[in-house]
Amino acid sequence: MKLWILLIILTVVPIGQAASLRIEGERAWLNAVDGASLQEVLQLFGDRGVEVLVDPTLKLNSITGEWENTAIERLIAQLARPHSYLVEWKRVDSSLGTLYQVSSIRIFADGNSDAAKPLKQKRKVLDVVTGKNGLKYIRNEIMIGFDEEAGVEDLHALLRKINGTMIEVINPPGIYRIRLNDDLSVEDAMALANAHDGVASSEPNLAFPRLDAAPVSVSAPDQRINLNLQPGETAVAVFDSGLDPKYVDHPLIRGTYDAVDPSAAISDPSGHGTLTAMVAAGAITPLGAEPAETGVPVLAIRTFDENGMTSSDTIYRALEFAANSDVNIISMSWGSKVDSHFLQTAMDFAALNGMTLYASAGNEPTGVPIYPAGYGSVIAVGGLDSEGNLWDQSNYGDFVSSYGPAFAYFNGKLYTGTSIATPKIAAEAAKARSAKTLPVK
Repeated sequence: MKLWILLIILTVVPIGQAASLRIEGERAWLNAVDGASLQEVLQLFGDRGVEVLVDPTLKLNSITGEWENTAIERLIAQLARPHSYLVEWKRVDSSLGTLYQVSSIRIFADGNSDAAKPLKQKRKVLDVVTGKNGLKYIRNEIMIGFDEEAGVEDLHALLRKINGTMIEVINPPGIYRIRLNDDLSVEDAMALANAHDGVASSEPNLAFPRLDAAPVSVSAPDQRINLNLQPGETAVAVFDSGLDPKYVDHPLIRGTYDAVDPSAAISDPSGHGTLTAMVAAGAITPLGAEPAETGVPVLAIRTFDENGMTSSDTIYRALEFAANSDVNIISMSWGSKVDSHFLQTAMDFAALNGMTLYASAGNEPTGVPIYPAGYGSVIAVGGLDSEGNLWDQSNYGDFVSSYGPAFAYFNGKLYTGTSIATPKIAAEAAKARSAKTLPVK
C-alpha cells in the first residue's frame, strides 16, 4: 500500500499583520506591509509545503509591496535581490489531473548554494480548536472527498469558492486536505463544499487524544528494561508519542519517523511512546505476562504532539510511512468517541492492502465503541489485570476481540491502560507471523 502525499497551494494566509500570500500553479500574489521581514515572507512558502533554504550568514532585507499574479521565479528574484536564488519545481500526477508546484526555494551568496540551510522553526504543535458542535479539529482545515467523475477543474472551482488552500492529498484512498482563511468557519466551508459539484463528502481535519496509561507511584522494585533480546523477522509499527532518542540505534528499533513534524528528529516529550515501543519490542514485560525470549523489531512513529493530540492527516502520514517501510502490523494506543468517515476509509483501505491494525478499546468500561478500535477493519484490544482477569477499567463489548495485560512498570512507576495491552497483542501477532515464515529445521 502506498498513500501518496502531495502539496498544492491556493490561498491568502496572514502572518500577524505583516504579509499574506497566495500561490496558484506558477503564479503568486503577495502583499507585504509595514516592512515584513524576508524570513516571514519565506516562512509563508514553507508553511505551504515548500522547502525553503537560506544562507544564515546573509543579511535579509525587509519587504514592503504588493505583487499581483506574478510569476514565482520573478517574485523570488525580487525578494532575494541582491543575492542568488534557485527555484525548483515538480509535477505530480494526481487522481484529479496533473498538477505543478514549486518544491523548493534556495537563497544564497553567488556560487555558494550549499551554504543555504533550512529555515529554523519551532517544534510543531497541532493547532487544535473546538468547533461549534463540540468537535475538536485542526484550526481552519477541512478534508474533502471527490466523486470518481471529478477532475482538477472541480478542485480549483471549490478552492475559489471557499478561498482555500489544498495542502495535502492522500491518494489512494483519495482524501484532500484544505486550509481555510479566518473569514470562513470550518462548518460554513463544509456546507459550501457539500453543495459543490463533484464533492462526495467533507469533514473537519479531526483531532484525537492519546489514551494515556495512568502512572501510579509504587514501592515495588522497578522492572528493568531487557535490551539484550535479539529481534525477530516481523516488525510492529507503534503509533504513539515517539521514542527516547537514546534507543534509536538499538537493534530492537527498526526505524523512527515523526509524522507530526516530518522534518524533525524523533523524540518523546511524554515518555508514553517509549513505554509502548518497549512493550511491543518485548523489552518491557507487562504484569501477568511471561518474559520474552526473542524480541520484536519496532518502527516507532511519533503521531502525537507534546499536548497528546493527533489529527487525521497525521494518522494518514503514519500509515503511509509504515506501508512504505514494509511494516504491516500497527499498534495504535489512542481512541475517540468521534466516528470519522475519512478515518474509517483510511483504516479499511490499509486493511484491504495487507495491514493488520490493533487499537486500544479504551479505559472506560462503557461497552460503547471508540474509534478506530470500533471499525470492523481494526482489532480492538481490551485490558487484563495482573491475574489475567478483565481489568475493571477496561472497555468491553462485542467490538473487543482481544485482551492483553494492561499493567507495566516503567521508570519507577506502575502504568495501567489498554494502551499497554495493545502493543503487547500486536507483538504476539508479529511473533506468530515470524514463526510461520521461519524455515523448519
